Amino acid sequence: MVEVSMTKIKLYIISGFLGSGKTTLLREMLSKWQDKKVAILMNELGEFNVDSTILGEDTPMNELLNGCICCDLKSDVEVQLHDLKHRYQPDIIIIEATGVAHPVEIYDACLAPSLTSFIQIQSIITLVDGPRFLARSRYSATTVQLMEEQVRYAHTIIFNKTDLMHSEEVMNVQQQIEALNPAGEIIATTHSQVTDDIFDREGAKRSAHLHMHHGIQSMVYSFTSPVDSRQFVSWLRQLPESVLRIKGYIKFKENPEQVVLFQYSYGIPQYEPEDMKLPLKLVIIGEQLDKNRLLDQLDLLEFS
Repeated sequence: MVEVSMTKIKLYIISGFLGSGKTTLLREMLSKWQDKKVAILMNELGEFNVDSTILGEDTPMNELLNGCICCDLKSDVEVQLHDLKHRYQPDIIIIEATGVAHPVEIYDACLAPSLTSFIQIQSIITLVDGPRFLARSRYSATTVQLMEEQVRYAHTIIFNKTDLMHSEEVMNVQQQIEALNPAGEIIATTHSQVTDDIFDREGAKRSAHLHMHHGIQSMVYSFTSPVDSRQFVSWLRQLPESVLRIKGYIKFKENPEQVVLFQYSYGIPQYEPEDMKLPLKLVIIGEQLDKNRLLDQLDLLEFS
């Protein structure tokens, strides 16, 4: 069965390459949400986070240092989000990732099965440094791919630093962004200044619209009983390429007392026995997921 959505903490992910204006945008968001309880999870590759000193001490903040949220520190995200919830009971959590973080990995890190009961990912907002994006061919192929995928997987793209560009260059970058993410909302700006409505459009309608039509989306399925392992493997084999990740806990009929940590990435499944008694949930992450079809297939697995 699909997990029923209750009142949850709304989570926003700020993505974007190095120097694109993420911290400036974060300050904008805080100024517009003064009537809400906001907490921040800040990620920095080094041992000292300059951005946290810029923001001051008025807003609750946890830091992940010496690594990237989408790789080295990915497992720590779950712990930090639980900590922010229990210490501060925020209405909103904002994650500012490093400039080299991949949006799929950030999204994945925020969807640990233990988080799905109280976290609702509202939006991935990617900042684009216009001049740097236009000249991105000077970077390595890996860096270019990262910059483009930060755009491709965003719900909202803030095209920043337009004041440093000619009108023809602005139009060129706008067209390139649209080609990478045709359904994304694109906002051209300077100094990360945006109108209030970009943040006011939070909530079920906007989230449902965005998650149904573009960007990364997810669903959570809760099992009430063990499933047949062979049928489960058959289901995995016919999954579309749009399914990027699956993770969670499951039991199989062949050994119904054993909880198994299951992870699926780029078509490769992994199974690991768990000693603890954990909720039997699978989190499915992908693009343009056919949720009704997946729900029917999982129901068939559980009840056959």
